Amino acid sequence: MSRTQPGQPVVIGNLVIEPVERTFIDVRRIGDSIVGVAQKAPVAVVIRTPSGTWTVDLEGLAPAIGP
Repeated sequence: MSRTQPGQPVVIGNLVIEPVERTFIDVRRIGDSIVGVAQKAPVAVVIRTPSGTWTVDLEGLAPAIGP
């Protein structure tokens, strides 16, 4: 079994799943110090197959409620 890394495409046969990420970087000066924070968040997934390419928007998805 191969190991996957965050942000890297996953290949299963002819199926390729590619994540699309947004990076947030915040740098602030607090007193005599400089503080930086970086964060990645998934925003979409691109699915590629021999029959076509699809994009799934993860930000627009709402969790299902009920049956």
